[in-house]
Amino acid sequence: MVKKVFHFKNQDYSELKKHHLELGTLFSDPIFPAVDAILGTSNIPDNVVWKRPGDICEDPKLFVNDTLRQCHLVRPGEFSCNWMVSACAILGGVSELRNKVIPDYWEQEWGTKYCGIFHFMIWRFGTWNDVVIDDILPTVNNCLLTTQSCTENEFWMALIEKAYVKLHGSYEALRERELADALVDFTGGVSEVIDFSVERYSEIEDKRSQLFDTLLKESNDHSIICFTLTTDNGNELGSRSELGLIRGHTYHLTDIRKTYLAETNLKNLFNGREKFAMIRLRDPRGEEKKPPGSPDSAVSEAGSYAFTTETLSRFRSRNKEWSKVNDNERQRLGLSFRDSSEFWMPLDDVVWGFSECTIIRLVSENPFALPGQKWKGSSVRGRWETGSTSGMFDRSGGGDTRQDSFLRNPQYLMTISKELELLLQLLQFRDADGGDTPFGHINLLIGFHVIRVEENRKTRLHKIWAHTPIVIAEDHRRKREVTFRGWVYPGRYVIIPTTYRSGDTLSFILRAFSKKDQVQIRELKLDSPKSFNLCSCVFPEFQWVTVIIVDSAEITTKSFTKINPYCSIQSEGNKTKTDAAKDDWNPVWNMSYIFYRKKPHKPVVLKVWTHNTLFPDALIGECELPAGVTHIPTPLDAVLLHKMSKDSEPEQVGTIHLTVLTEDNVLAL
Repeated sequence: MVKKVFHFKNQDYSELKKHHLELGTLFSDPIFPAVDAILGTSNIPDNVVWKRPGDICEDPKLFVNDTLRQCHLVRPGEFSCNWMVSACAILGGVSELRNKVIPDYWEQEWGTKYCGIFHFMIWRFGTWNDVVIDDILPTVNNCLLTTQSCTENEFWMALIEKAYVKLHGSYEALRERELADALVDFTGGVSEVIDFSVERYSEIEDKRSQLFDTLLKESNDHSIICFTLTTDNGNELGSRSELGLIRGHTYHLTDIRKTYLAETNLKNLFNGREKFAMIRLRDPRGEEKKPPGSPDSAVSEAGSYAFTTETLSRFRSRNKEWSKVNDNERQRLGLSFRDSSEFWMPLDDVVWGFSECTIIRLVSENPFALPGQKWKGSSVRGRWETGSTSGMFDRSGGGDTRQDSFLRNPQYLMTISKELELLLQLLQFRDADGGDTPFGHINLLIGFHVIRVEENRKTRLHKIWAHTPIVIAEDHRRKREVTFRGWVYPGRYVIIPTTYRSGDTLSFILRAFSKKDQVQIRELKLDSPKSFNLCSCVFPEFQWVTVIIVDSAEITTKSFTKINPYCSIQSEGNKTKTDAAKDDWNPVWNMSYIFYRKKPHKPVVLKVWTHNTLFPDALIGECELPAGVTHIPTPLDAVLLHKMSKDSEPEQVGTIHLTVLTEDNVLAL
């Protein structure tokens, strides 16, 4: 499947570049002009001068050719958002992703084909946008006001940020976003943010053990994993914590492992503890460092601990014993470094010293993606919309599952064929043509529920019953993106995305991924099956709707030595069946099915068969159910009968345990 690309604002990079090369002119973007207004509306300096990189420094480059550096250090400008700096810093350490965001980066490098135009690939709500920009950047006294490289003549970070700003309208507009938003937009992935304090990771050892397993698995899957020490006090941004971590900086995980001290002479240093879960992090944010030996080089701003430059580049822990581990012992433990921006921390200190962990899982919507390498799945666009109550356009029912309006939200069907780990993502966005709930750039409270439904349902759900339980509930959060990751059993499910308040209008994209199967989701639009009758007076519409829950059976026949039983259900030509139980005379199915009936006088027919591999399946017994109107789920034990021959009397071969629910209102289920 070819990746779909949208030329943002209908600007084609190749055509524009060819045009300016032929004319020998430099590109100036008429759609996003280099004027002070794109900085925002507040705190704009009076002396801003917009310059191209060639006017800022000599020999400008997209990338500085330094093959020895494995990452690029980033520093903020006056108009940089802290999270945007972190996002660029992380891209600087993951060259595979950075080079996807900057397509054909070698062709865009300064040289004979330079004409002041660049383009970047940014994912936005299901579509990859090719964003074209010019390279005119804001400066004051020849200093960039935006995110920049610590190498003065390297400009890819400032240009990526400008492309991202173009999508949002201004540099100021980025302040309403978050780190996970940018990382999702740079990768097309799915984010998960783990709050260490809320889930008490520093207190509960089992939680830390689960976290290590998750981080190790995600690291092996090449997910982006980073840690942030947040602060509500803006004055604390940039200051160091007790562990020497800089508040507001995001640290990128570059390695994770279990360190076994029992194999070394260090066991006595750590009170007999044999192993530690260790994480290697890097801080790619450039900052001025005091020279070794200067008074400020050994004292953190927090004032609680002293750190030498050597210590900061090796280990960070509340346990001072780590400072006694020399280089030879460190190498024996396998705790290596790739550059001076990296350091190791025990996981115990990570969950104590950081506020949250952000995981970006890289996904594919390509059905031919290699199994086990990427999350693969599908996505749909939808919208919470208002209309006449209970009408087909009334799709904003709010998030309260106790209210009848809850099921008026959009509904999406998902079928799972085998137990698997599922990844669901709901993202909200505003349409360019307006019409959305007027909250400016503030996200709405959004969430979603997943309901287990009948195995053959093809229509919208109108009421939650005992046989249609809510199995996943993602509470409403004021986030652009809400996600779920967990294991689900085989079955059919309805996903219901919601806003917290009914009547809110907004667009969204819903995505579902798995590593085992290509998960498909589709919208349920019909309240009842379509009727193809040309004359309803001759062929009536649906009169009743019946749910049959096949609980279990007790099979007593002696006609078989071994059986693999399953149950088929037929109603007015519609037929379905349960899974087959293996070598079981008392099978438990616990599966439900829904049937819309035009001829209520015709019974529902159930047959129990045994599945054979080499020969046709054999009938064990059957029964007929009138399935009259009950209005409530009604337990029923039905006798299974079987005729041994055409002229013989039917004999009882077992009992099937059912629950039957029939309504004479087809919108009651």
